Amino acid sequence: MAIDTVARPISAADITGPGAWWCNGCGDFGVTAAFKDVLLSVVNELGVPLERVFIVSGIGCSSKEPEMLRVNAYHGQHGRSIPVAMGLALANPSLVVVDFGGDGDTYGIGMEHFVHACIKNVNMTLVVMNNQVYGLTKGQASPTGHLGLKTSSTPYGKTIRPVNPLKLAIAAGAAFVARGVSWRKKELAEIMRMAITTRGFSLIDVFSPCVTYHREPGYRGSGAIVDWYRLNYVVDIKEAWRRMQEQVFSEEERSRLPADYDPTHHEAALMALRLIEEAAKMGREVTGVLLINESAPTMAEALGISADRPPALADIAIESNLAIYREWLAELR
Repeated sequence: MAIDTVARPISAADITGPGAWWCNGCGDFGVTAAFKDVLLSVVNELGVPLERVFIVSGIGCSSKEPEMLRVNAYHGQHGRSIPVAMGLALANPSLVVVDFGGDGDTYGIGMEHFVHACIKNVNMTLVVMNNQVYGLTKGQASPTGHLGLKTSSTPYGKTIRPVNPLKLAIAAGAAFVARGVSWRKKELAEIMRMAITTRGFSLIDVFSPCVTYHREPGYRGSGAIVDWYRLNYVVDIKEAWRRMQEQVFSEEERSRLPADYDPTHHEAALMALRLIEEAAKMGREVTGVLLINESAPTMAEALGISADRPPALADIAIESNLAIYREWLAELR
């Protein structure tokens, strides 16, 4: 990188890339705006050198994110960005690794990598721009498309139930699970800050409306499709906590519940799963911070890897390790 971030604070101009060919009004612009604020905070306030921030992406509209930023980046294959992010996080644990993917990219072809990254608790942040369609290939229904969604691939309405990434991440043991929305920049930026500073695997699923191909009856276009999400689809976890307790929890359980939803509560995982299920019965998807649990070791910690002795700087020359190699070979004989 050309910027000496130790010598001076960085500005938005320092981290702005050449730009991507997103449609006017695309929700992904909101995700970029929020992340830029977070990146400035991470560097200028937390003191993380910009050189230690690395972003990766796969293929899709959301995966054009590296072109929107001026930062160390890797633009990989469809659904294969997570393995690259895992390698970075393990090879150099001092890096801040952020993976930008889409709902088709991550929850379709990349699903196996997503689940195992949660299980292994890789110290990285995954930001998924979820718009329910494959925007790059003309709007076919994605794995997260809701029941009844009409697209070019589901002209009579989607009949297969959608993937719920929040439930999967919670069940697989992710350290941080949240969902934001692209039209609330301040809230999304705060979620991103929390995710990046959480030790372990962090998932941020972001409803980022496709203004071109996601259409609902009576709602079409940039402003209209956002209104559909706000009025018909999303419910904040705090609101769900207030409205749905009687349907979800028994009287005895309610007597022991905290007054406000607490993602750090020792039973937050179970509470979140039950609220997600109840909201789904109403055709709603939960947003907000659902879970923060740093109790499990990260993958690097489990393997005995530390930032003090990163594998990326290890001496792997045969001459330097010949005695160890001979010892291993002797054990195999």
